[in-house]
Amino acid sequence: MIRPLAYARERDLARYAQEQAFPIIPCNLCGSQENLKRKEMAELLAQWEKRNPRWIANLFTSLSTVVPSHLMDRKLFPFETIRADGVENAQGDTAFDGDCD
Repeated sequence: MIRPLAYARERDLARYAQEQAFPIIPCNLCGSQENLKRKEMAELLAQWEKRNPRWIANLFTSLSTVVPSHLMDRKLFPFETIRADGVENAQGDTAFDGDCD
């Protein structure tokens, strides 16, 4: 099964590139410099990993179980005019619909 690169950790990609002896092309655009947003994001992701080691799995689970009414797409749902009326709407929020104990 082929998985998208989104499922691969950067450190695993770096190790694979090293094992394959891929050439490293020096550049000033790839984020290897200090004090760039890429480094800040890496630090933020590392903090999240310390707080919740399953955060990546949770993120991918949420991305694979999308409820269209949660997307805030005004072409799908007229959010400005929707009002609670106590009647289930088959095209509305389905996150808590269905059998519950």
